[in-house]
Amino acid sequence: MTPQRSGTALLPITFQAADGARVVIDGSDPLTDWEPVTATDLADLTAADPTLSGSEFAESVGDGTVFRADVTLPDTLPGQQIFVDDAMAPEAAWPHAGDDPAHATKAHADWGTQTQLGDDALSQPEGYWVGARLLSHNWFVSETGRVSSSSPGSVTVDGLPSCVGLSPNTTNYYALSGKLALIGRDREWHYDDQSGALYVRVPGGDPAAVTIEAKQREFGFDLSARSHINVVGLGLKGASILTSSTTTRVVLDGLSARYVSEYADLEIDPNTVTPSDPCDVLTAGETTSGIQLHGSDNVLRNSSIAYSAGNGVLVTGQRNSVVNNVITDTDYMGSYAGGVNLLGTDNTVMHNTITGTGRSSINIDNKVAGYDASGHRIAYNDMSHYGKLVHDVGAVYVCCRVDLGDTLIDHNTMRDAAPVSTVAPAPGVYLDLETINGVVADNVTWNRTTYGVVLINPNGGHASGTKVINNTSGTDRKALSLFGGTYEGIEVTNNLGDVDSAAGVTLTTNLPNDGAAFTNPATHDFTVGEGSPARNAATPRPPHSDGSTDATPTVGAYQYGAPTWRSGATLVGETVEAESYTATSGTSTRAGATGTVVGSFDGGDWVSYSGIDFGAGRDLVRMNVATDDPYENQTFEIRIDAADGPVIADFRVDSTGGFDRFSEQYASIVPTAGVHDVYIRSVGWAGIGDLDAFSFLTTGTQLEAEDAALKIGTSTADGGSGTVVTRIDRANVMLFRAVDFGAGRTQFAASLASEAAEAKYAIRLGSPVGTKIGTLSVTPTGSIARFETQTVAVTATSGVHDVYLVPSGGRKLGSLDWIALH
Repeated sequence: MTPQRSGTALLPITFQAADGARVVIDGSDPLTDWEPVTATDLADLTAADPTLSGSEFAESVGDGTVFRADVTLPDTLPGQQIFVDDAMAPEAAWPHAGDDPAHATKAHADWGTQTQLGDDALSQPEGYWVGARLLSHNWFVSETGRVSSSSPGSVTVDGLPSCVGLSPNTTNYYALSGKLALIGRDREWHYDDQSGALYVRVPGGDPAAVTIEAKQREFGFDLSARSHINVVGLGLKGASILTSSTTTRVVLDGLSARYVSEYADLEIDPNTVTPSDPCDVLTAGETTSGIQLHGSDNVLRNSSIAYSAGNGVLVTGQRNSVVNNVITDTDYMGSYAGGVNLLGTDNTVMHNTITGTGRSSINIDNKVAGYDASGHRIAYNDMSHYGKLVHDVGAVYVCCRVDLGDTLIDHNTMRDAAPVSTVAPAPGVYLDLETINGVVADNVTWNRTTYGVVLINPNGGHASGTKVINNTSGTDRKALSLFGGTYEGIEVTNNLGDVDSAAGVTLTTNLPNDGAAFTNPATHDFTVGEGSPARNAATPRPPHSDGSTDATPTVGAYQYGAPTWRSGATLVGETVEAESYTATSGTSTRAGATGTVVGSFDGGDWVSYSGIDFGAGRDLVRMNVATDDPYENQTFEIRIDAADGPVIADFRVDSTGGFDRFSEQYASIVPTAGVHDVYIRSVGWAGIGDLDAFSFLTTGTQLEAEDAALKIGTSTADGGSGTVVTRIDRANVMLFRAVDFGAGRTQFAASLASEAAEAKYAIRLGSPVGTKIGTLSVTPTGSIARFETQTVAVTATSGVHDVYLVPSGGRKLGSLDWIALH
């Protein structure tokens, strides 16, 4: 989709689904004319490639499950991508990757050199692997190359950068692909670009019973050099969205995007800005993948983005915003791409749930971003399960010699780093190699966040100007770690957790966390209790220490008595307690987590639930689960309507570090609406994990008040979660254009502060006197600086509408931070 012109501020152009329709912009096309690979075909192929003799491919041909189509796949794409029944199919590999690209099975190297990798499991004969692609994840580097020679137990590879080589730094995870002989599981494929033949092992051996598609287009929308365009409520599959440096005032709202970017070879990004060095392969995909927000004053909000070899979202330019999105299973090639890759200046990343990344949740890399990363706001995000492929990572990672220029990283939760990452630093915020002048305040970390909330690593150089204020380390004893180098002008104030000291670092009223008296660590409630020594112990450091009901502020990220701030996206859906099942086989219950949990899941064990309401549509599942490291990456298969009904998700369980350590984990599901019976079955071999609760969700609609298209009679100021609309009086109308109500919303919420006794907000559609769907009667919060979330039921509404908030009740009605629709 390429708009032929731009819209205007008063007349934006909006692309949206027709009423009642679900529209998906698809980057792939169906493939037809499949022919079975016969014994005669196999003989001819084996004559050219003797490794096919006795291979799993040959066995599959004998079973009648391998089919071939003659097709020319575009060589202009970053990589090839095949879909079977709308789900990405795995390229044939050793070991077999499995069906989830974000949890692809890898082997472990025993030894290595700069170009040679050894593993006793590589038992194939001399020359077997020549021409295959090697993918290696070693230390902080992922890289690919082609095998030039092989013998039993080892491969030698050409085309690798001279960065860290293949000698395992703790662990080298690797895989080999690019050989027809490797096809041996349903849905696996291999493309011969010389003959134009695509081979697929077809489930059930009947290509007419499935839909097989190949990616043909990289982008679903090209909004380059366009302004005032809204893309609302659409789906994307196998495609992304492109903008340019001259794109302005574009709003991407309520998107459901899956498989946004794909490539199998890691190549140096074409837009690097620093002098070349041997580790430039780290940049693969950094500026060329994900939903791409270039230009200025553009917004991505209220959307779900699942599966990308590189970025979930790329942000460059100025004053762009990524707000209230769920970003899952990205950077599964393990480069310096991220859930969000942040370039430019003065951009905003807020209220997002970012989970399951090969490396970092949010990345700022000087190799593509340059040395100026000033004025960003990274706030109220929930970041988890990062560092799944490499180590030496952070949930927020910044490198190298970057001047953050008072970029504010605040009110984020950063948790549950992947087991791979914790052999090296995996803090919440990692300021690496002379990064300077950041502000890290009011953040909370827990579970395997090694080295604490913040790690500053000058790497033997010099770091200056960074402020670390009012952070809480929930489980790691450290709030701040300092590595070797010199320091100047570093402020460390009011942190809960141990802090390192060094010349040039000023420490003020920091406390250890071992006696913090957290409210309920088992449920990750790291507010402090009545008897906590953190109360009345902090140095006033506004605005980061504001809000306590005590005479003196609280040490740590939560002020005693203040409303507890929340992180992550606004999600719509009901929670189902695992023990409320209708029927089960093979499981048991025990006390744990929030009350009772279901466990003893071995392969084939299941639980079922009757009448689960998916509402008008859900595309995400959240499970509160626990498992230990040896059992990770096993699968809960989720079906609806019957035990053998349609599969809507394969939920791969990441390790939490123990069966009593629960964490919320996410996976995308096939979009599903209505009421269904749900069957959850363990596909693992044993001990997959314990289940506390689950929810089927979709991203709600949340809008920042300051982003209103019209704010008649009001002004803006700092406050709340960033910027708020103030000086609201009666009849100060606010307009929010092209608001996506999805398939249906029934509740309005607002974060507001007010001392007025009779303040009200009428919620109208289409005009200030249009259809009223509800009225929020405000309960005074006690202060114009104390923001609370208040809700009201509204008339069930779907589709896309302009929304007008019409206040009443006199003058000085208070301030508004954001509104949301559930």
